[in-house]
Amino acid sequence: MNYIIKHLLKILSAGVIVCTFLSYVSPYVNPALFGWMAFFGTGFPWLLLANVILLVIWALRKHRFALYHLGILLFGWQYVTGFIGMNLGNDAVPANAVTVATHNLGGIFRGLNLEEDIWDGIFNGYAGFLRENGDPDILCIQETARKFYPRLAEMMGYKYTINRKGGTMLLSRYPIIASGDVPFSKSDNSMLWADIRIDKQVVRVYSVHLYSNRVTGDTEKVLDDPKLEKKETYRGIYKVLRKVGGATSIRAEQAAVLRKHIDAGPYPVILCGDFNDTPNAYVYGLLAEGMTDTFREKGLGIGTTFAGALPFLRIDYILTDPKIKTYTCRVPKGEYSDHYAVVAKLGW
Repeated sequence: MNYIIKHLLKILSAGVIVCTFLSYVSPYVNPALFGWMAFFGTGFPWLLLANVILLVIWALRKHRFALYHLGILLFGWQYVTGFIGMNLGNDAVPANAVTVATHNLGGIFRGLNLEEDIWDGIFNGYAGFLRENGDPDILCIQETARKFYPRLAEMMGYKYTINRKGGTMLLSRYPIIASGDVPFSKSDNSMLWADIRIDKQVVRVYSVHLYSNRVTGDTEKVLDDPKLEKKETYRGIYKVLRKVGGATSIRAEQAAVLRKHIDAGPYPVILCGDFNDTPNAYVYGLLAEGMTDTFREKGLGIGTTFAGALPFLRIDYILTDPKIKTYTCRVPKGEYSDHYAVVAKLGW
């Protein structure tokens, strides 16, 4: 029996190592050409966990396979740090540092018909959450409603706001001297930008919401319903995979449009939003090229930003021009949405 278990573990280890290597390749492959490669990038958090578990098992057995798992992790260390922040130092944050936050607020609006006193509690609670977590000077929000941002802006002292379409908005305490949006042709998702004057510096801030996989309901059904027959379960899994494959191609097109817009801009950029893709994805690689990922730079711990049915996903980001210094980056947990906020203190 021990012989069989050992060989099954070897097969499992080999499969995990191969899939991990493919996840490292995934950012370089356009999903419009090979959509199936995106699954390996999305699955990297679980592949990382599998590698760690198998490394420990083989190390306890004093077997060379432990070195194979260690080797594949070291080979892709840049991707490991994309999910796990390892910054242990604390930089002094100057008084003139600017606090920027991004937050997908879709979870707040699942009860649009709530009583007014309940809405009062939600507004007050969320405003308190923001104040406790950096009191952002610039707040980028996605999947919100028109009736939400004016009240929040008044409560939090945001004198300047932008609202385009699709629930993507930007609120600022600093003057906005120009703004606009770039519509995405294949979905109602949106991206808006604002040129914001901060003291003597002008920066271009983006609030972005790229195309969603739209599989939360299907995933929850597969994971949570033990009464599903095996055939229905397989159909559910296939449906999820098919949706993810199509969505990644759409996001790749949106990211190309966004990248072109960023490159043509006249000012240093702060890119905030929900990419709906992990750091091992083609979309992230395209948008993060030449940029600083604030979580990689100053984050600590597991950087999960999605609190939905699929755990460990990091899909919300604040990326900056290398000229902009990151002092801190946090992912505070909250109960207001199925996403967690990302909050960074920045300066020049």
